[in-house]
Amino acid sequence: MDSPLGLRLKSLGVQAEDLDVFLQAVQRRVFVAAHANVIREGDVAKQVKVVLAGTACSYRRKEDGSRSILSFHHPGDFCDLHRYVLSDLERGIGIEALTPCTVAVIDYQNMDQLLSRPALASAFWRASMLEVALYRERLSSAGRGSAIERVAHLLCEQLARREAVGIHAPQLPFSQIDIADAVGLSVVHVNRTIQTLRMQNVLSEVKRAIEVVDRKTLARIAKFDSRYLDMPKLLSKWAVQVERAGD
Repeated sequence: MDSPLGLRLKSLGVQAEDLDVFLQAVQRRVFVAAHANVIREGDVAKQVKVVLAGTACSYRRKEDGSRSILSFHHPGDFCDLHRYVLSDLERGIGIEALTPCTVAVIDYQNMDQLLSRPALASAFWRASMLEVALYRERLSSAGRGSAIERVAHLLCEQLARREAVGIHAPQLPFSQIDIADAVGLSVVHVNRTIQTLRMQNVLSEVKRAIEVVDRKTLARIAKFDSRYLDMPKLLSKWAVQVERAGD
């Protein structure tokens, strides 16, 4: 249970027995090179994919061909759990590996079997609610606040999500271009913002890395409130009752 996936599932209420069942349902693990697609836009999904190592993102292409990042995916995260229910509605969203990634693949048929176990059904529901909370936070903050607040908030969110699965490194594995596509700013504007944070000694001076050296100041700039990331804990008192057909 000490792996990022184990810690993620544990936070969603999965115990050791059900974790073993979940891992048995993983048909295979695949390697995805950096900047390659985990899922292409327009593809019909037939499996659920879980990031085991590396960082990916969900994105949508705009009419001008530019990219809008909707969410980042860290180790232990489901890439596309929502597609399992909304496959026809979500075909316009792609998933790209931002770094080299190892991805677990679970066929929909096996997902159907996993849902017959109440603890796993509850965990998948909680994971879906966490995805909703992330999207809602992104939508509610879109276009609001200064550039430095928006960039700082994004960095705080990713640090908190990575720490939740045992990754405590201060470096974040994405580029200024990725940040720009996630917060809706130009790359030039994001670069200026990063330089400001470096001059304030919030980020390190290492030019090719996004490394946070003053977390408290970053959170203050972002006005960061992490409660929306505690969705699994908030939902732990709720249960999903799954009954087999005919019961």
